[in-house]
Formats: sequence, C-alpha cells, structure tokens
Amino acid sequence: MISIRSILIPLIGVLALLWVFNRSISAIGLFVYRFTGSYFYSTIQNLKSTQKEASDLLIAQTRVEDLEKINRELILENEKLSAENQKIQFLEKALDFKNNFAYQTITASVIGRSPDSWHKQLILNKGSKDGIKLGKGVVTEKGVIGQIQKLSSHSSIVQLIHNPDWRMGVKIDKLDQYGVLSGNYPEAPFLQFITVDTEVELGDKISTSGICIDADNCPYPENFPVAKVISVERDPNVVDLVVKVEFYEDLKNVKEVFVLN
Repeated sequence: MISIRSILIPLIGVLALLWVFNRSISAIGLFVYRFTGSYFYSTIQNLKSTQKEASDLLIAQTRVEDLEKINRELILENEKLSAENQKIQFLEKALDFKNNFAYQTITASVIGRSPDSWHKQLILNKGSKDGIKLGKGVVTEKGVIGQIQKLSSHSSIVQLIHNPDWRMGVKIDKLDQYGVLSGNYPEAPFLQFITVDTEVELGDKISTSGICIDADNCPYPENFPVAKVISVERDPNVVDLVVKVEFYEDLKNVKEVFVLN
C-alpha cells in the first residue's frame, strides 16, 4: 500500500513547479483533489473487494464443514446398514444351516477374545442356562472351529482348533484315511500318522472322523468339513508324511457360531 510520505513528496514537488510557472491556486487545488481522490477511491474499492472475498471464503468454509459433517453421518449410517445387512445374511445362513443339518445346534455370538490367548480361545454369549454343555463341538457353516472348554451360566469359552494344544481325529475324505489333526499356530496345522505310502494330494478335503471315545464324548458328527491339504512332504527323519492343512474357516474373524447339542 502507498504510504502518506510517498504521496506528499511528489505533491510538494508539483506545488513547487506550479509556483515557478505561476499556476493558479485553483488549478493546484483541482490537481490535488483529482490525484488524492482517485487514490483513496481506489483504496476503498480494494478494501471492499477484499472484504467481499473474505466473506465469500468464510461462507465457502462453512459449507465445506457442513458437507464434511453430512459425509461423516452418511458414512456412519452406511456402516450401520452394512452391519445390519451382514447380520441378516448370517441369520439367513443360520436358518438354512439348521434346516439342512441333521443335528441340533445353539446359535451364539462371539463377545470377546483375550489378547494373550487370541489364537487359543474365544468367548460366546451363551452358557449352561442356554443349553450349552462342556465338550460340545463348535462350528460355522464352513467348518469346525473348536470345542467348549469352560462354561458359566450365560457365557462359555471355546478352545480353537489352531491352538497348539489341540488334537482331534479326522480323515482324508477321498482315501478314507484316518489321522490326527494338530493345531500349530502361528504355523500351518498338520496331520499326524499319515503313512508314506498314502497317496494324499494338494486340495484333498479333511473332515471329522466321527470316532467317539464314548456316547457322552462325541463332539462332532462324521464327515463335517475341517480343512484342506496345502502341502505334502516326505521327511527322511520321520516315518510318516508331513501333511500341512488350511482350515476352511478364518478363525481370526469368527463372529457367529453354532454349538452342537
């Protein structure tokens, strides 16, 4: 912005020249009026323009904030609708599963997992008051995930099948070959007691054996899906094949389950 000093110095110079050339005072006044008037008019117009731009910017910023708020609300609403849709899909699958499964089941939701035993167990919102019993198998529509290990009135704890302490009898479907499935988290679970002459291949399906210790300790029905073969190796240091498998169910993201009853 032009300072007062920068105006006065040229103005004094002009007055001096007019005096030298004997200009009239009225001419000098008119010149001063035109010069300073034009300057101040331009300054006022610039200030008005700047004020309008600031006002427009404030209005635009307010609109942006309003739009961002609406966007956040829409995202939240979409997440709620997505969660409700997933719940509906599960209920539809649960109904279809119950209608086509030959065994009675109790539907339960996962309500907790302990950080120090995330790979070993999960907590359900159903317990003894809901008909759940110790030792019963826990499955999803995809496959076996574990067994009821602890029980209270309204909750229960499931031991997961990738727990390194887990063992269960299974069979390779196409070969009708029996073995023992062992949890091995964080590594892949594996089958034990599969002899080297067994023609097991990648992708072979592994299911429950249906072999029970007694009538009261039979957590799973026969032929329920468990896993598939992902690796077959012959180790010269052991007698049996080293057969690694992959569970059908993603145990890290289980939310709803069926407890066999």
